[in-house]
Amino acid sequence: MNDLAVVTIVSNNYLHFARTLLQSVARQMPDADRFCVIVDTDLSYAQELRAEFDTIRLDQLHLPDGDDFLFQYTVLELNTAVKPWALQHLLQRGYRQVIYLDPDIFLYRPLAALFDLFSAGAKIVLTPHLLAPLNDSYRPTELDIRRAGTYNLGFCAVAASDTALAYLHWWQEKLRRDCIVDINSGIFVDQSWMDLVPGLFDQVAILRHPGYNVAYWNLAQRVIRDSAPLADPQVNGQPLVFFHFSGFDPFAPERVSKHQNRFTFSNLPSATRRRFEDYAEQVLANNAERYRLAPYGFGCFAEGTPIQDAERHNFRCDPQLRQQCAGQPFDCASRLSLRFQDKSAISAEHQVAPLHVHRLQQLYLRLLGRLPERDALLALGPRMGRPLGMARTVLSVGLSPEARTTPGWLARLVRLVNEVQFTPRLLKRSVAEPLAWGLERSGRFWPSLAYRPPRGAEPGIAHTHVVMRPQRQAGVPVVSPLDRPGPAGINLIGYLRAELGVGEAARSLARSCVAVDIPFSATDVGYQSQNLQRDESIMALASDLRYPVDLLYVNADQTAATAQQLQLGGRQPAGYSIGFWHWEQPVVPPSHYAAFAHVDEIWVPSTFVQEAVAAVAPVPVYRVPHAIQFSPSAAACRQSFGLPEDRFLVLVMYDFHSYQYRKNPQAAIAAFRLAARSQKSLGLVIKTINGQHHPAALTELEAEVADLANVFFIHEFLTRQQTWDLQSCCDALLSLHRAEGFGLAPAEMMSLAKPVIATGWSANMDFMTVDNSLPVRYALKPLDRDLGAYPAGPLWAEADIDHAAWCLEQLVQQPDLAARLGSRAALDIQQQLHPAVVGQRIRQRLQELEYWYPELRG
Repeated sequence: MNDLAVVTIVSNNYLHFARTLLQSVARQMPDADRFCVIVDTDLSYAQELRAEFDTIRLDQLHLPDGDDFLFQYTVLELNTAVKPWALQHLLQRGYRQVIYLDPDIFLYRPLAALFDLFSAGAKIVLTPHLLAPLNDSYRPTELDIRRAGTYNLGFCAVAASDTALAYLHWWQEKLRRDCIVDINSGIFVDQSWMDLVPGLFDQVAILRHPGYNVAYWNLAQRVIRDSAPLADPQVNGQPLVFFHFSGFDPFAPERVSKHQNRFTFSNLPSATRRRFEDYAEQVLANNAERYRLAPYGFGCFAEGTPIQDAERHNFRCDPQLRQQCAGQPFDCASRLSLRFQDKSAISAEHQVAPLHVHRLQQLYLRLLGRLPERDALLALGPRMGRPLGMARTVLSVGLSPEARTTPGWLARLVRLVNEVQFTPRLLKRSVAEPLAWGLERSGRFWPSLAYRPPRGAEPGIAHTHVVMRPQRQAGVPVVSPLDRPGPAGINLIGYLRAELGVGEAARSLARSCVAVDIPFSATDVGYQSQNLQRDESIMALASDLRYPVDLLYVNADQTAATAQQLQLGGRQPAGYSIGFWHWEQPVVPPSHYAAFAHVDEIWVPSTFVQEAVAAVAPVPVYRVPHAIQFSPSAAACRQSFGLPEDRFLVLVMYDFHSYQYRKNPQAAIAAFRLAARSQKSLGLVIKTINGQHHPAALTELEAEVADLANVFFIHEFLTRQQTWDLQSCCDALLSLHRAEGFGLAPAEMMSLAKPVIATGWSANMDFMTVDNSLPVRYALKPLDRDLGAYPAGPLWAEADIDHAAWCLEQLVQQPDLAARLGSRAALDIQQQLHPAVVGQRIRQRLQELEYWYPELRG
């Protein structure tokens, strides 16, 4: 046995990173013994790699509290919580020096400076995040670093001694219950506790070599250069020893790290970018495709129900719950799982109406990032049906100590107060709306005031459906649904050739399926639409096979008619039917309820639609956003559309069939009119379709701009490619809609790196932020009359025209603002709405369905 051990810690889905790290350790320190703690139940993956490292099982670490310890933490928290026990385990095995390294670290040289510190008598060695101040406004800031902890625990080292053991025992006691992500309470897993270590213990050394722990948080101060030969990188003139690729995704390397916004590949120095490119290549070569899909053994209850973070939080914080589970929390789904009962069961237990249960759940998720405890459902649920009760509940939860511990709490509360239907209009106008406007502006300069999702609210968690089929099918193996081959496929039914929004949305879903190798058949029902039927782009990609799942891509009001028409044509429904619905009001009217009889599940494109449908749905409601990926023609130019070259062109576009009142071009024209008084270079491009079917509305629109110069109408149908070309030729998009079910035009313009000015309400706020666009403030007002499919009563937004005009003026006056917003917008759309990203959501859901319903496996 050697005197030196190097250890890392992973669950199986991170083994490709661990392999890359330990391979670099083998090259740079061949005399060190290499270990990997596997925080998982399936050890077969690691056993295949015994030639690369020795595996340490969790049961070898003598962790406290048995399964309670394993259940109470998320995968991130548990992987960090076991660290001091791993270090102690190796010291007890006789190693004189033990080094911990995060799995996403890569060694370029031996750790000579560390061994010098050990030789000088150090027993505990840490590295700081920063060696120099941060002098810009990007994330992370110095405040972010202070919250996360002065020292980065991706690296720590100990030498055998009484001091080291005392340090590890102290650290273990802290992590027994408090290895959590609660930055604003001063806790970031195991790391923030290290701030106390230099004061509490002797023989602590702080390693300040700039070549150690180079990472996204200090790249602004550490300049990497390749000297001759290229294999000898330097950092600030000293050797690069190890790089910490924290938050790096080798499948999307351009982002650099998901935890920051300071760098992308476009602004990284070439020598630094090479480190990322080379590292990505090595990680991918270590079977990343296989390991990243490995199921997490502690991710489900024993009977197969996934464990939510909120359930772990409740268990950790509630001694009574832990006592009731008697050391077997994984067997206590019926007691611990917030999904185990559907809304009806919760309602029956507490005599609370299902709609009121849903409202309270959404309120908690929006403000606290978790679901309410059952006691809260019992106490607060009945209030959610009365205006005063709802207002009191919003304020009591939003002003609670728990809510106020996280940044952005006031902005979250104000946004919710503005959106709650029962908030008195006077309160909104005199207090909530001005405060929202002030917070939005101030948040650009003081990030703590900006809106942020609550702690624990991961993408999708704050809007996940809570209605699930309560009975589990017999014979389903208790394994992760993701530990399965790809789904059999889907039968896509919709307006697949139609040149309208819902047709393009269906085609975008098909492209997402193609991106992740999900086969689909295609049944076109475009005969129900008056629009042109010229788009054949996905038909050649479709299979001739029939699959076990139908995806009926028509809205609720057409679902029954489409299903009946298909049956009359001799086509029988598949074993499982999914409806894909759009809706542009926060409430689904009872006239749509009959459509639920034709589907087993609903997919929707946004959280706005999800909240509306889930409030009344007797079936699961799952969010699948529209995928965005296209390229303008190389020859696209303004001349081909009859547009001038010397204007800052603002695009307004909509379909008259989508109701002019909802799209609200009059507000956009009014904002343009105001801005054009001072900005003479402005031009307005109004692109419409189907105006010939609404002659009165078209005449009204044209009369609205009759006195304005530099307004250009395009009424003819354009192909999708021509539409994208037009968008690429304009400088900005202006959309002062009253409501959107997704916001295709804003998303497409953002993907082109064009600044977007749009009403800051409804579905487009899934992807619009103050960092990537200009959301326009608004007031919510009930629709005062029936409007086609939309009944009177539910709230719609009235955009602030003065604010929209001001935003437009800023874009003209500040070209750098337009460029900055556009650049961030393109990146955000790529990361959120790329077909491969959306396709992975589809793939995951279909795998879950095949897991619960084996007959769908084909």
